[in-house]
Amino acid sequence: MNTFDINIIFYINQFSQHSWSFDKAISFLFECNLLKGGVLITIIWWAWFKSDKRQAHNREHIISTLLCSLIAELLSRVLSLTLPFRFRPLHEESLAFLIPYGMDKSKLDGWSSFPSDHAVLFFALSTGLLFVSRKAGVFALTYTALFIVFPRIYLGLHYPTDIIAGAFIGMTISLLGNKYLVRSKSFKSITNWSLSKPDFFYPVFFILTYQIVDLFSGVRSVISTGYKLIIFHGQI
Repeated sequence: MNTFDINIIFYINQFSQHSWSFDKAISFLFECNLLKGGVLITIIWWAWFKSDKRQAHNREHIISTLLCSLIAELLSRVLSLTLPFRFRPLHEESLAFLIPYGMDKSKLDGWSSFPSDHAVLFFALSTGLLFVSRKAGVFALTYTALFIVFPRIYLGLHYPTDIIAGAFIGMTISLLGNKYLVRSKSFKSITNWSLSKPDFFYPVFFILTYQIVDLFSGVRSVISTGYKLIIFHGQI
């Protein structure tokens, strides 16, 4: 732990258990996927079908943003599994963290805190929206900071540096992808697919955006179950 993280955690934690209603509201934001990914994905679908002279341009950047978000999230998982394990504030005994009302201390126990995959994913999406609509992008960035990542600090799930590192990873990959990926010829074939094969493109587009709202819990469940079945079969 470092002084920067400790000072901010101690300052925010002093407000814990002052108001049952406030703590429960923050816990609700943490639990409700609809108010996390659902809000940003709704903006993405709005931007996709928004009819104006920039529609083709917007669609290219939306696809780029979604692909970059997947890449950023995968990188986040790799870093989380390979970097030294970091306990979350609510699991760090030396902090004497005061757990807000409605928060289960066992949440995410055994999962490393660094970096924040929520920050990676949602800052990547928000940054990409800046290339589609400046107002939508600024709104998405503000919403992500206040309603998605702040609750994770307040509830003791992340240190500020977990969030900062995650935001840096997500924003950097999204910026690079939206600046350079959209220029490649191979990328153009993906965007053309939405026009030539809409009957295939939109089911894939729906499943991808649905999984983002669901924070890939379905994908993780399938992979986890498949892995366990393989291990079990190998032991027979």
